[in-house]
Amino acid sequence: MSALRPSNLPKLAVCPCYEGSATAGPAAERGSLLDAAFRAELTGSALLRDKLSSEEQSAVSWSVSVVRSIAGRNRILAREEDCRTRMLGLEGTADAVVPARLTHFDLKTGLRRNYREQMAAYSLGLMEAHFADSWTAHLLYCDLREIESLPFTHAEAREIVEAVIVHVENPHREPVPCEYCGWCAKADTCPARRPLAADGLRAVQIPFDFEAVVTDPAELGRFLAACAVVEEFSERAKTIAVERLKSGGELPGWKLVTRQGSDFVDAVTVGHHIQAMGFGPVLAAYGTLSASKFRELWTERMGGKPFPEEAVKHSPPISYLEQNSKPNPNKPTS
Repeated sequence: MSALRPSNLPKLAVCPCYEGSATAGPAAERGSLLDAAFRAELTGSALLRDKLSSEEQSAVSWSVSVVRSIAGRNRILAREEDCRTRMLGLEGTADAVVPARLTHFDLKTGLRRNYREQMAAYSLGLMEAHFADSWTAHLLYCDLREIESLPFTHAEAREIVEAVIVHVENPHREPVPCEYCGWCAKADTCPARRPLAADGLRAVQIPFDFEAVVTDPAELGRFLAACAVVEEFSERAKTIAVERLKSGGELPGWKLVTRQGSDFVDAVTVGHHIQAMGFGPVLAAYGTLSASKFRELWTERMGGKPFPEEAVKHSPPISYLEQNSKPNPNKPTS
């Protein structure tokens, strides 16, 4: 199967050699389940609800309510055959389409990521199918209860999609280590990742001058990039090692340790005793609630009463590293 399809476009825009893994991981399987439940509810069926946790049911219900709110009285298309679209030789399927609003929706689980190229592809196909010059894609981050709206003109959408296709079809394309490596079928054999892993492994050999590394910005960036790749290989190796030991195999120098699961009391039982124990101490033991979750509960339970914005507290900002460019492992640093 060709890697050139709308869902892969954001990855291919970064690395033109990306190839999706044939095996869906737990996150992908969960996403497919919630997507199917989302479509089912929009088409008047709740048959998949018993397969979802209460939190997942809430996430799907929130997403459905957003679609219906934006659609108003206009018809919502949610069956796969009604949402399938073609563009520039590619084919994909939006999660819900409201032609009268010149808009479509795509359900996303987990954290926010870049989906611009995928949404541009869907928008391009839907504009051509509905003879429109502009279109808006709404990304529904159901776990976060957040909406991201991406407006496109026909020319903009076509330019974005064509740029990725040219990038991928370039006969001189080269792989680029990036945040999507862990999802790529070539992750273990990628010629761009192996030199970085080798750099990281060389760091543990003697002599290794850590002070020289951290005082040279170029060397420090290269070292961090190498460590990131080695860490990913390490996690994959641990998974393989655990499975080998579980099946009775040997791994010199390592053993499998199984710890007893933690004890807990579920929320229903706590609720049964909460009056006798006191709401204050129990809630304090539970800790803080995210502002988005509290806002959602308020909307559900308070019957339109204005939300107390003054109740929202803000934690201090945090700083963290994010790689915005990939050093060439074959380029000497100076």
